[in-house]
Amino acid sequence: MRKKYAFILFFLFTMVLGACSNSSSTSTEDLTIPDNPEDVKGDITVWAWALEANYLEKDVLPAFNKKYPNVNVKVEHIGVDQVYQKVSAGLSAGGSGLPDVVQVENNRIHSFTEDFPDAFTNLSSLGFDKHESEFSKSKIDGLQDKDGNIIAAPRDLGPVGVIYRTDIFEEVGIDPASIETWDDYIEAGKKVVAHTGKAFLGTDSDGLLRIMLQQQGSYYFTEDDKLDLTSDAAKKAVDVLQKMKDAGLIIYTNNWDGQVAAMKNGEVATQPGAVWWSGTMIEQMPELSGKWGMFQLPAFEEGGGRASNDGGSALAIPSKSDNKVAAYVFAEFASTDVDSQIKALTNRGLFPALLAAYEEPIFSEEQEYFNNQTFFKDFADTVIDIPSVNHSSAELELRSIMTSQMEAFLLEDKPAAQILEDGKKQAEQQTGLASSN
Repeated sequence: MRKKYAFILFFLFTMVLGACSNSSSTSTEDLTIPDNPEDVKGDITVWAWALEANYLEKDVLPAFNKKYPNVNVKVEHIGVDQVYQKVSAGLSAGGSGLPDVVQVENNRIHSFTEDFPDAFTNLSSLGFDKHESEFSKSKIDGLQDKDGNIIAAPRDLGPVGVIYRTDIFEEVGIDPASIETWDDYIEAGKKVVAHTGKAFLGTDSDGLLRIMLQQQGSYYFTEDDKLDLTSDAAKKAVDVLQKMKDAGLIIYTNNWDGQVAAMKNGEVATQPGAVWWSGTMIEQMPELSGKWGMFQLPAFEEGGGRASNDGGSALAIPSKSDNKVAAYVFAEFASTDVDSQIKALTNRGLFPALLAAYEEPIFSEEQEYFNNQTFFKDFADTVIDIPSVNHSSAELELRSIMTSQMEAFLLEDKPAAQILEDGKKQAEQQTGLASSN
């Protein structure tokens, strides 16, 4: 009798498993993308925030619906923190309540997949791997799972350069083309500080440290997810930061608003940062039009790497989506349609990850605000050289730790070399990760 009941229980259990496997999380191997766009049908919901939400709704959707008239897309504008909270809650609940497409920053992708390996749909199995060469290697690498599958469609990114005050450089007699290394940058900074009595640059976080690490092909983590805070690259970076501080070049700007104010009020003459700063500058400091330019990030030694990235997001499809085919064609269109990428740049200030977009006329146009420089092209020229780094699942914890260490360095005179050792100890305790050295 017991055997009979055991058999019945086993049968019911396997039926439940079968029902689960045939739910909305059915393997993408069972799905095909129709050749005829009109054959793609259904309703999908998209979660995104701020500029990206506006881009998807106002720039992408009209063009998308012309090609896919039978797909109804609802873009929900949700704050970035709320998106991540809702995604975390949904994944914890087995995928319940999640949308069909969701915006996720590159540095947050693996914070979800670490705990939920099947959180997002394998886009490679749906055909997105054919687009892989259309983006920089660093962007694609950051959106792959451990098996090399692309799990989110690349959208924007943030190539880095040094945005500088052209009028101040001219007054002091500094040719930005002569600044090839960080030592050159520091020497130029000394002249500017002596001339203006102001700082040369400001910071409110660990952003500059991360930029310096990536340009050397290093980061907070090794490829096998070990902490890498005391690497040779990290030591070189903090050595430069210490030289900047000792020379009186760098100030702590407290927060985002403080950083904007420092640039607007002439408290700093340079901003080593991403291209997306342009939108904030044009909007919040229009009176400085024509007084800003850009030169490449200085290298650590002559001929060294001068490319890095700060920011960027992608479009992921939760595995529990009920309409993966419609979700896929929307994410694919939003990330690979050239006209849409140009609208993202001109209407929203979002710098496209799609390499083909850089061939469009706007990238070669002189930008009046930036002293008639081919501003966007000069950033685009660095994209292909951006090194790939590992944005581990513990990224946000490390950024918080090292931001606190940077504050201690700038405000409490903690030696720059010490912030690496202290950051390493705190990170080991807080994350449980081992260090590579």
